[in-house]
Amino acid sequence: MLDDLKQKYNLEFKADEPLAAYTTFKIGGPAKYFIEVKDKDELKRALLAAKENSLAYFMLGGGSNILISDDGFDGLVIRLISGTCRFETDGSAVCFAGNNWAKFVRDAIGQGFGGLDFSGNIPGTVGGAVRGNAGAYGQGVGDFVAEVLAVDLAASDDFVHLSHADCHFDYRESVFKRQTGLIVAEVAFKLTPSEKSKEELLQAIEAEGQSRCAKQPLKYPSAGCSFKNVVYTDELSAYKDWETHGKIPAARFIEAAGLKGKQIGGAKVSDEHANFIINVDHATASDVIQLISLIKMKVRDQYGVQLEEEIQYVGF
Repeated sequence: MLDDLKQKYNLEFKADEPLAAYTTFKIGGPAKYFIEVKDKDELKRALLAAKENSLAYFMLGGGSNILISDDGFDGLVIRLISGTCRFETDGSAVCFAGNNWAKFVRDAIGQGFGGLDFSGNIPGTVGGAVRGNAGAYGQGVGDFVAEVLAVDLAASDDFVHLSHADCHFDYRESVFKRQTGLIVAEVAFKLTPSEKSKEELLQAIEAEGQSRCAKQPLKYPSAGCSFKNVVYTDELSAYKDWETHGKIPAARFIEAAGLKGKQIGGAKVSDEHANFIINVDHATASDVIQLISLIKMKVRDQYGVQLEEEIQYVGF
């Protein structure tokens, strides 16, 4: 079947490709089939290959915020890599979904545009940032999205244009997470000229990155934050002192539950940041799953709060 896929779709498919190296967690088994795509047309052909050959598919970007099964993925993994990105003088920018998000932010600053600097140290791709409405400090990537070009596998098998309103952005959410047949291909952003100099913005990003790194466990592989922060409500008034930007950091509950340093197999709750599960000793996906389950149970039992994973499960 591998040769048939290559010939019919004019793409360099691979078989039994190990996936751990493509993730920041460094965990996971092989993909039955694997392909890298660098533009919207290659992406569309790869998705059609999956649909027409009844293959489950998974979109892989920067490899953060995911946990891949030890058994791998029994289907087609489509990995997006960097492609084109163009800026216009009116503040519009159109970028392929596979482009690196942090580089896009810096390129936008280099073109004289501001607003995105809050996200300059967020890992992953443009498509991933939009799909998950990545954010920090009370702001989200979706705030700057004008339009998304997506492949609609659920209906037309063709490109569709979605307006900002169509994307239904919410905290770490979008229509692309809720409707799995909609795949981000290109994103049109609406940016505004920066009132600060390029040098000032880049220096601020560098300083924020150093501050962020000082608080995060970067010595070992991880998927980033394991759980979404908890939206603050009056029911959580007992923890008002923990609230920031309308959320309570999940790390607060995990640390208060005494789980810093808790380890199962090779997976450990970081001593530096309780919302990070780190791979300290050849952790398996099973180790991580068990540790996540323990954290959720302890926090629920002690604080009545149901933590929700920010990590996406693949191949389970």
